[in-house]
Amino acid sequence: MSDSGKYFTFPLAVLHAGNSPFECINLAIDCGMLSAGKGFRHLNDHEDFEEKLDEICEEKQIGKTSRPSPHSQSAEILVGASICNVKLGRYTRPHLENIVDLIANVTPGGAFVRMKSEFMWHAFKQTKAEEQPTSAWPDKGISWREWRILAAILSVKRNRADFAFIGWETIQVRACGFTTKKAFRDAESIPNHLSPPLSRRQIRDTTDQLENLGFYARFRFSTGSRGGLMAYSFRHQRDELAKAVCDFKNFGDRVKIKANRADDALKCLEMLERAKSRPRSGQQGDQGSGQG
Repeated sequence: MSDSGKYFTFPLAVLHAGNSPFECINLAIDCGMLSAGKGFRHLNDHEDFEEKLDEICEEKQIGKTSRPSPHSQSAEILVGASICNVKLGRYTRPHLENIVDLIANVTPGGAFVRMKSEFMWHAFKQTKAEEQPTSAWPDKGISWREWRILAAILSVKRNRADFAFIGWETIQVRACGFTTKKAFRDAESIPNHLSPPLSRRQIRDTTDQLENLGFYARFRFSTGSRGGLMAYSFRHQRDELAKAVCDFKNFGDRVKIKANRADDALKCLEMLERAKSRPRSGQQGDQGSGQG
């Protein structure tokens, strides 16, 4: 997570770690706090970290008996919560240690997600309102399905051109918290809040909607009669992504391009013109500016 607290970093496995959508998103926020605290410790020396912890304890009126050790993960969570502007509620050592224990069960291995904090809070407020009738319904919200799909897409490692080719089956698997199709197939059961797994049509409709709302840009690179590769980017405008995809594919297939450069160049130009003729979603910066 960045020092500004604009992003949460959490393991994809949180999707099947909780018992409900709200629990899963809460766990993702807890993991994000720990990640931010660890990042602050890594970027600063011990004296700076301890000074930051002292400031937080004084501000939150945390007494010596409840103050965590500067070397502990509980201290990292306190610092991370301050960076992320998260209200922890009860600032007691047992409460903080409970968060550490909870996170420890899901963080080892697997893929991680780095998600814009705006998306996290929109999803948090909407799932809270859905599960707790007394909670106010947010003006802007992200549904559980939309949040799962965003997490799935963001968990895929991007290439050097800062985009990723992602198929619907990959999204289906990762939207259930798994990183491989084998692990998905071998799972004995899928939790109720993830069951049944999203269908191809549900994924298609939701990814189309998220693109139209400006969460990311997409571009399909044709590979013949069987369809094409769908590129996803949270940084590019669509016409920029089209050029990046063409440049990337040409670089990756140097032998073919050398033998048939003119045809490939023409194909990329045609794709660029097609992309420019389509209304753009208006992405601004990393992970876009979309609103659910």
